[in-house]
Amino acid sequence: MSDPVNGYPAAGQPQQAYGQPAYALNPEIEKIRSNASTARMLSFVSFLIGGLLLAGGMWFWTNKMAEEAKILGAPMDITADVESARSAAKICSIIHIAVIAAVFLFFIVAAVIGGIAAANS
Repeated sequence: MSDPVNGYPAAGQPQQAYGQPAYALNPEIEKIRSNASTARMLSFVSFLIGGLLLAGGMWFWTNKMAEEAKILGAPMDITADVESARSAAKICSIIHIAVIAAVFLFFIVAAVIGGIAAANS
């Protein structure tokens, strides 16, 4: 636009189509953004159902999405969405592993203490 006051393009200048964004992304890249949001949400849902299987699956899926985003040359905001979804999946997986290890360790300690108490009586 040559005239800062007039919002219409000057004669001979191209005009974008009505209602069309000036910058449109590849539909595959938009699919990656949507899948990253889904993976992040399902990672948090894994605390309610699915546990480590769901969170681990989301971790694997977000790794695949990150590779696909690099191949497609996705913009920085898309790769940031994928990286944040991958971080959420990693954190949820690590928390699940820590809880499972703590429960397992609790049962081992309880068995050892129970064995010692039985041997002393």
